[in-house]
Amino acid sequence: MSEHPDVVHNPPTTVEVDYTPGPVLKTEGPWTPLLWDMDGTLLDSAVAIVRRLRETLLHFGVTPPSDDQLKFLIGPPTGTSLLRFIGTARIDESRAYYRSLSERDGLKDQQLFPWILSTLKTLHEAGIPMGVATSKPQHEAERLCDAYGMTPYFTAIVGGNEERKDKASVIAEVLRQLGNDNALMIGDRFYDTDGAALNGIPTVLVRWGYAHEKEFAGAMATVSNETELLELLLGSGEVA
Repeated sequence: MSEHPDVVHNPPTTVEVDYTPGPVLKTEGPWTPLLWDMDGTLLDSAVAIVRRLRETLLHFGVTPPSDDQLKFLIGPPTGTSLLRFIGTARIDESRAYYRSLSERDGLKDQQLFPWILSTLKTLHEAGIPMGVATSKPQHEAERLCDAYGMTPYFTAIVGGNEERKDKASVIAEVLRQLGNDNALMIGDRFYDTDGAALNGIPTVLVRWGYAHEKEFAGAMATVSNETELLELLLGSGEVA
């Protein structure tokens, strides 16, 4: 039986986070370059994304799970999230509908986490090259970085496209552009840790994002605020 049927006759009413961490990659700092996830790491976008997911599912005749459950769909490409509810037969149509909602909404109901610009500025002034590695479409990643004033801090901004359909391939492209002296991924979901691991680099997960508690077991370290993150990145570089 196909993992993703053409039509889902009984869509799930909850979003299961099916994750078992593999071996945790660990390296010692200093780390360079730094790769940043976007949603849940740089950008507080849950309200906007959950609304668009809910509207898309309703448009295609699916009763959506609760908003708290839909939040666990933030992280992978939109099509991956929609497959489990809609199936392959209408996935292109549903993905296009979601993107139309994104264009409609613009920057509505999303903003940077309050400490992001100052954190990026501090790391940039320390001379650490940085890039964005997001599953958002390439044009949207660039648009959001410009809109929120982040572009000057990043040497590479990489999103998804027809060749880059998962987080591992996005991360690989950032590493191709920036090199990999001792790279580190900074994210909030297991998609970040898994994608980074496939490229041989460790991940720090932030606790201000959208992860289920079980996901933190796959990270080299976790941080709860910008102070902890900067102490890790600019301090001793040692992970407990």
